[in-house]
Amino acid sequence: MIKIVVDSTGYIPQEIIEKYDIKVVPLKVRFGNVEFKETDISVEEFYRRLTSSTELPKTSQPSPQDFMEVYKPLIDEGHEIISIHLSQKISGTINSARVAIELLKTNKIRIVDSMSTTFSLRFLAEFALSLIEKGLPFEEVYKETVNAVNRIYNRFVLYHLKYLVEGGRLSKAGGLLGDILNIKPILSFTNGEVKIESVARSLNKAKDVLLKFVKEISDTKGIDRLAIIHGINSDVKEFEEKLKESVNVPIEKMLCGAVIGVYAGPEWIGVGIFGKT
Repeated sequence: MIKIVVDSTGYIPQEIIEKYDIKVVPLKVRFGNVEFKETDISVEEFYRRLTSSTELPKTSQPSPQDFMEVYKPLIDEGHEIISIHLSQKISGTINSARVAIELLKTNKIRIVDSMSTTFSLRFLAEFALSLIEKGLPFEEVYKETVNAVNRIYNRFVLYHLKYLVEGGRLSKAGGLLGDILNIKPILSFTNGEVKIESVARSLNKAKDVLLKFVKEISDTKGIDRLAIIHGINSDVKEFEEKLKESVNVPIEKMLCGAVIGVYAGPEWIGVGIFGKT
């Protein structure tokens, strides 16, 4: 049987994890000397700590041993594994997974680099599960899932840039420019890295850019699945209503947790798309 393994930045709902027996390898978050597995701290508790802490938290990847503890029982039971993770250009998670595979000396595990994070892990995992349910063989499930990475599209805007700058994912010059001019960069994961796609003069105009992007993808690629990805900001419902006016596609919402929150901050919003092509 083929099993799916993801890391914790997929924020896959517990009912889906249990239904399909998805295994989750957690990343870690450290506040000072206190470290949590991402799966052990609630979203609410994390953001409470983030907004009240004088020192920004740090993140760390799972160790090879963390992966081995998930992989080995599945391999021992005779399963094959599709392991789907956040971009290797922003985290060493995939490298840890590769080391674990080498130590296990197995050819029963294939790694899929989502080239992104959050919604992409969930959409790719559920896509792979749909292929498994159709009875496709292991190598074909793997190849089709890798190809599906090209159908992932995204844009997002952060309400405060300091978290991305302090986390080393955006230059201090870019962050300073945004703060001084109140410019809101529209960001993407492109080729596995965070890229500034354009800038807007206000948050509302930045959201308009997101809406136009969704419409553009709908018109040119078609949309299989659409998600709003976000922090604990209070304007998600309002944005959802505007998005419904733009495209006639079911909208999923994903509240993202600790590891993403370290870099995105408590307030941010984005769109994640699984295109038809």
